[in-house]
Amino acid sequence: MSNLIDRLPPGPGGSKLLNTLQVLRNPQKAFSKWFERYGDPFLVHALNGPIVVTGNPKLVKQVFSHSAAEFDAFGKRALVPTLGAGSMLAIDGEQHRQERKLMMPMFHGQRMKSYGSIVRQATLAKMAERQSATSFQMLDVTTAVSLQVIIEAILGSQDEDTTLRLMRLARETIRRSLPILFFSPRSQISFFGLSPWDRFLEARKQLRNAFDEELSRRKQNPKPSEDVFSLLMNAKYEDGSGMSSNRMFDELGTFLFAGHETSAIAMAWATYFLLSAPNKLEKLKKELASCDSSDPAELANLPYLKAVVSETLRLNPIVTEVLRVLNKPMEFAGYQLPAGVALAPATVAVHYNEEIYPDAKAFIPERFLERNFASNEYFPFGGGARRCAGSAFALYEMTIALGTIFSKYELELLETRPVHPVRRNVTMGPSSGVRVAIRA
Repeated sequence: MSNLIDRLPPGPGGSKLLNTLQVLRNPQKAFSKWFERYGDPFLVHALNGPIVVTGNPKLVKQVFSHSAAEFDAFGKRALVPTLGAGSMLAIDGEQHRQERKLMMPMFHGQRMKSYGSIVRQATLAKMAERQSATSFQMLDVTTAVSLQVIIEAILGSQDEDTTLRLMRLARETIRRSLPILFFSPRSQISFFGLSPWDRFLEARKQLRNAFDEELSRRKQNPKPSEDVFSLLMNAKYEDGSGMSSNRMFDELGTFLFAGHETSAIAMAWATYFLLSAPNKLEKLKKELASCDSSDPAELANLPYLKAVVSETLRLNPIVTEVLRVLNKPMEFAGYQLPAGVALAPATVAVHYNEEIYPDAKAFIPERFLERNFASNEYFPFGGGARRCAGSAFALYEMTIALGTIFSKYELELLETRPVHPVRRNVTMGPSSGVRVAIRA
């Protein structure tokens, strides 16, 4: 302890707003610049507080190996008003452990596999709608697929009007979810119903009303069902208590918001990478031709298809940095960090580490056939005790949807310039939406 340097790591000065905007705009560029200038780790002062960033796998392992009880959720002041106090992304400690234990079984094992036919049918339906289009954005298709899958997984076999209404309200809520609203409480300002924050709240209120109506209807006419909505209605915590309607909405909203767009973005990126690399696409096509592509279970087990998904998530991870707030002091890389400082393993730094991933900027799915990567070397869904609870569901959905698309359709990439990541809200997505056409 006596050898510890009793100060925080060096890092960029400047305003918190400017630092935050640099990370929002291009986290990989900002982190690379700051690593080169200040070393690893460095400290950046952002709108959500001081953050110590690392791209060192050994330090990442230290963060992920610590108990969840030592960390609080990051950015709660901004997240609670947007996602709700009951969202798993905004709760800490024992409460988070119990919520995770309750939610995890809904997206794993046999129950998750029951969603396979939903994914396949939604993919076929949304691609068929583009059959006669001259061109279209793949991100529009994958977003529609993922949103429908999420809604159907939540609602189960409901009438079409209910499904379409919830999809419309969900789209509007997401459209109103500007990036800055999730990063700074100061942006959450009302102004006679006209501010971005007012419009987001109104869209979220409409979505909440629709969920409340569905909840009331189900309570009046209870029927056995395995959809997520019904499972949450009947779920019990360790003390035997059930989930409140507020918490249920917060969790369903988080699943809807965080679950559908992240998968959609990854599938659009995978399409771009495959169509930009004909040799990789041909290899995938041969694998798809060797199986029954109408069977979701077979698609989900294809090695090269899974490697394509994994490599896509390496190049464009769901989260660009994994944020945790210390609730007690911690020794870290020769520094004694106080409580209140956030730790951020930078996914976009580790995933582009040339020592782990030679030719790191290239799309090479074969990496994931040749070796297994440790959880501190590859963590597109975060890591440790707060790793994304829906990661298995997301991987399953991506694999089946992409396998269905590329086994049935010949696509042509229409982009005339490189596509790069841009901020959508919490996530980064392709700048163009990935414009494609269906070949005859």
